[in-house]
Amino acid sequence: MEPIFALDIGTRMVMGLVMAKTQDQGCEILASACIEHRQRAMYDGQVHDVNEVARAVSAVKETLEKTLDVSLKQVAVAAAGRALRTEIASAERRELLPVRWEQETILALELEAVHQALHQLISSGEHNSNQYHCVGYSTIACWNEDEEISNLIGQRGKKAKVKVIATFLPRTVVDGLVSVLGQVGLEMMSLTLEPIAAGQAAIPQNMRRLNLALVDVGAGTADIALTREGSFFAYGMVPMAGDEVTEAICEHYLLDFKVGEKIKREVNTKSRLKFVDFLGNKVTVSKEEVLTVIEPVVNKLAQDVAKEITKLNENVPQGIILIGGGSLTPMLPKMLSEVLGISPKRVGIQIRERLEDVQGENDLKGPESITPIGIGISALEGTGLQYYTVTVNNIPIPIFEVQLTTVAEALLAAGISPRSFVGKPGAALTFEWNQEVQIIKGTMGRSAQLTVNSRPGRFDQTLNSGDQIEFIPGLPGKDAEMTIGEILPPYEKKWIFWNGRREDFSPHVFHNDQVLNINDKIQDGYKLTCIFNDNLQNLLEQKKTLFKEPILAPVTLTIKVNGEVRKIVLERQLLVNGCLVEGNCPIQDGDSIEVRQEQKRVGELSLQPKPLIFTINGQEFEYPPQVAEIIFHGKPVSDDELLEDGMDLRVNGYKEMPILSDLLPFVKFPDEMPKGASLKLRVNGQEAEFTTVLHPGDRVSASFE
Repeated sequence: MEPIFALDIGTRMVMGLVMAKTQDQGCEILASACIEHRQRAMYDGQVHDVNEVARAVSAVKETLEKTLDVSLKQVAVAAAGRALRTEIASAERRELLPVRWEQETILALELEAVHQALHQLISSGEHNSNQYHCVGYSTIACWNEDEEISNLIGQRGKKAKVKVIATFLPRTVVDGLVSVLGQVGLEMMSLTLEPIAAGQAAIPQNMRRLNLALVDVGAGTADIALTREGSFFAYGMVPMAGDEVTEAICEHYLLDFKVGEKIKREVNTKSRLKFVDFLGNKVTVSKEEVLTVIEPVVNKLAQDVAKEITKLNENVPQGIILIGGGSLTPMLPKMLSEVLGISPKRVGIQIRERLEDVQGENDLKGPESITPIGIGISALEGTGLQYYTVTVNNIPIPIFEVQLTTVAEALLAAGISPRSFVGKPGAALTFEWNQEVQIIKGTMGRSAQLTVNSRPGRFDQTLNSGDQIEFIPGLPGKDAEMTIGEILPPYEKKWIFWNGRREDFSPHVFHNDQVLNINDKIQDGYKLTCIFNDNLQNLLEQKKTLFKEPILAPVTLTIKVNGEVRKIVLERQLLVNGCLVEGNCPIQDGDSIEVRQEQKRVGELSLQPKPLIFTINGQEFEYPPQVAEIIFHGKPVSDDELLEDGMDLRVNGYKEMPILSDLLPFVKFPDEMPKGASLKLRVNGQEAEFTTVLHPGDRVSASFE
């Protein structure tokens, strides 16, 4: 078998190996190369800066080609931090009349079910991407007229339904890899998932009978694979890894990311660390201080990894094997053992030096080389997804050979909707017109045109690498359309005078209380109400709908009288051509309609001033008003003044406040006055004079002493 080129494109670095099988069924690393990204070009295992990642891949490729004096064209890679996902979904098709179900129609229906499976995958809440590669599907059941049958093709009915099981890979991950490889002249020959690849290298076959958890801790993600009874049985991922630890250092000390990464690595080897922060300050800190800074983040990483392991495994595994550059994160093994409640001796880091069946490149050491070695082993043993490309309308489309791929699946992978395979009739327009259902049919469609390698093709035709598909979508029939003016029956145009203003009085069509124009298109599901222009009742109904209130509803005035709020209700009357109308009547062109509102005047309120209250010698006394006037805006108003909403009226009974002498005539003195006694006057207990000004509530005392 020819040597293979294995490439691990990680969040922090790119590592490439050229590997070949040995005679003893092991493998040999013929050459290796590794380079770090100059800047953050990968996040959580996904390509974000294609050019920067391509630069790193190109440097690795050129180094290997120079070392081995070969030209590398194909490469085996792994998708990071994700796993194959399967979903079961169904789709159905209904027709107004019985039809014969043709093969193209059923194939399009199956792919609609695949679309539904994709929708379920997105809606599950576990995924943040809405793009996936379908790497295979199969039909597991079908029905005609709700009766399950083995094959729909050739059957007749109005309702068909299929159920499929579909398998997906995230499109962003795969497309990012394809874009990077394409820029450096490489073709993907095999794709595996990083947890699967890492497991191939890190855990020998004879150890997979134990319940072990393999955790590949990278820079952006921590991938998890679990073994039991001789095989890997579950895969998972935590979207957190070494970068979060680096970011905690950068935020605390105000550092560039590369400096933070350097400090994180030196913590394991140095007791004191020296660096220059972003502002140019020279800083020296102890190892213990840095460990204190990163401890919360490492603990969070350990908690998340432990939670995912126990969820997948349903209990605590027998041991934890860490690989990847992030496995060297300080305190991580210890914290994982504490969170899972297992002995620290059962959490270990797997390194290349302990891989017995891997020879060559002895300088390639540490846990970060396990995954690229596993990618190479997967490619050598043929356990990855075989990959090839076809073209759809001259656009390269990646195909994963999980099963024999059909033209229909290639079109689906190209983002072409299954609904375009068959020229469906245009959608009917259904709406209500004055509570009666109206259905307007659309026009018939045109079928799709399809060629494979310039020859007429079929949707169920299987594909080979390099096949060229030309597809012209079926043209759907034109959807039914209708405007308000087209459904509106003939009517007489009228002009009327509404409250003296000339207005057009024509039928009004409403949807959700919104008036529609005659040129407005009717939308499916509209509930239309047409109010015609023939009588007074319809005119009032139009006005009510437009202004959101009955035209003849009474008007309520809110006024204040001496600060007390009063509500005054004014009735409305309707006049047609000057005559009072209480019921309905026809409306003709040129008619005058007037809404007349009742009016009330200030005098109708019967407002009277209130007396002033005083206490004279212990008895309450009402001092009668001296005048009677009503004040509005500081000026007197007459009884004929019209009431207005918001008026604030003051009823005044006095030109000025009384003085003490004004009250003396109302005081009862003894019939005989003591000799030598004099009149003593007091107001609120204080001595007063005849001219003392009084105020409501004053207590007056007048006696001879």
